[in-house]
Amino acid sequence: MKRTGCIFLLGITLNIAAIGQNVKEIKTMLIRNVIFTDQSQDNEEVVLNLLIKYKKLTLVTKDTINMSEADITFDAKGGYVLGKLEPGELAEFIILDKNPRTNTEVILDTKSHAVFAIDKGKVVLNKLYQIEWEESRPTGGWLSYAPPPVALPVSYQYKSRWNVVRTKPVNLAFDGAFAMDNTRWFSQDPVNEDQVGDLSQYVGGSIRGYRLGIVGTINFKTPWTFVFWVASNAFERGFEQGNLNEFILYDYRLDIPLGKINLSVGKTRETISIQRLSPMIHIPSQQERSSMADGLLPSRNVGIVVNSSILHDRMTWAAGIFNDWYEKNRSFKENPTVVTGRITGLPFISEDQSNLLHVAASGRYSNAAGGIRYQATTEIFRGPISVDTDQIDDAGSTFHYGLELAFRSGPLTLISEYIHTKVRSVTNNDPGFKGYYLVVSYVLTGEMRPYNKRSGVFSRTHVAKDLAKGGWGSWEVYGRWSNIDLSDQQIDGGIMNTLSLGVSWWPFDLVQVSVSYRYATLDRFGQNGYNYGLVSRLAFTLE
Repeated sequence: MKRTGCIFLLGITLNIAAIGQNVKEIKTMLIRNVIFTDQSQDNEEVVLNLLIKYKKLTLVTKDTINMSEADITFDAKGGYVLGKLEPGELAEFIILDKNPRTNTEVILDTKSHAVFAIDKGKVVLNKLYQIEWEESRPTGGWLSYAPPPVALPVSYQYKSRWNVVRTKPVNLAFDGAFAMDNTRWFSQDPVNEDQVGDLSQYVGGSIRGYRLGIVGTINFKTPWTFVFWVASNAFERGFEQGNLNEFILYDYRLDIPLGKINLSVGKTRETISIQRLSPMIHIPSQQERSSMADGLLPSRNVGIVVNSSILHDRMTWAAGIFNDWYEKNRSFKENPTVVTGRITGLPFISEDQSNLLHVAASGRYSNAAGGIRYQATTEIFRGPISVDTDQIDDAGSTFHYGLELAFRSGPLTLISEYIHTKVRSVTNNDPGFKGYYLVVSYVLTGEMRPYNKRSGVFSRTHVAKDLAKGGWGSWEVYGRWSNIDLSDQQIDGGIMNTLSLGVSWWPFDLVQVSVSYRYATLDRFGQNGYNYGLVSRLAFTLE
């Protein structure tokens, strides 16, 4: 719905030139999430989006305006607009950080409360946060179910980046990530030492992972997207662990849009679990995934995925079939064939999308060719295997089902998940294994964790004001409780509970510093033990 109108400044005199220094003139600009108080409707507050083209206010609407319509996009974050809002006229208005109609202080001191001002189409003050990526479906951008390996959206959409190559047939970007850890195991009791060995051998610094790759588009009328990555000390392990020091083909995938359906072919994430579908650097408890995800779900697989969204992106569905016989150097029959599916929904999402409730259900079937083994560490990379079923050679099949529940309200994010696995094994009386976690995250500097409605996952927060701009970067505190239970019937794989508490700081969008404390209890071999330690991490990403 389009909305036009005229607001008067209520006698406020504003010396715009005194507010701040001029900013570079921009031909086309989009401002989102501006609050307009409509006096004709009993002071009803309406959230608007404003589009300015060649100094003129082109569009005033409650509807979302795609970022592709503008050269640059800003988020007013609920700032209150005063001025002339008449499409077709030179833009003249001011945006204030508080409601001037209910707060006398704002009226008396507009200079302190102004965050944006434009006079006769010329921007003379701008303190708004620039949006550099589209949360949902960018034009010509990423449509695949599995997000790009490092960050959403991929940076090939931005011409100014040094790592971007743009040609008529192909656009691509060179991306990478590198992380270093320092692990300190503070203590373990004698029982835990009997269970997992002496933890002192795992103390010290290490390379957590590094990877390099190319992401981009093949510029058909509807672009195809491709990914090619190599990695060592891979960030994501899963229960099928190899030699982590070897370089591997981490991702190679081609995404083909087929109308409203997207087809992905190659090596990618299976369509199960919000934590497994999220790049590790995007999850709130950022250093390692929960033992549930690492222990019960694989990291990558080779196959085909189809996905789409319905009900105006309020629901998503995805299904895949996988068999990585080629990478495992086995025949197709000797390697497990896997079928997965996931459905997500948004039963509640506010008009400005700052508050939402996410629910999802997923399933995974495997014929378990060659047997199966589940195991997990203490959620610290430099740590021992703590829970382990050992190899179940006579496994005829496995079936996983998962449930997800998540809530976001501005800088607050809560995510929980439950996975249950049933293994057909005659010798072990068909054991069942399970796990769950609950994570709470709060961004102290106010940034909101984006939610991708196309894939039903969260991505990481982006820095609103980094150190170079005189800000503090982005600060996040988080806590997580996780459980994994690999003991059932004749199998004593162990039960482990882990408490994680941490803080993460992004001084810039490409640099992360984090510290996380882990306390874990382990019930195995008829004994109950515990250990705890601290991990600090320095990570660099290239988006």
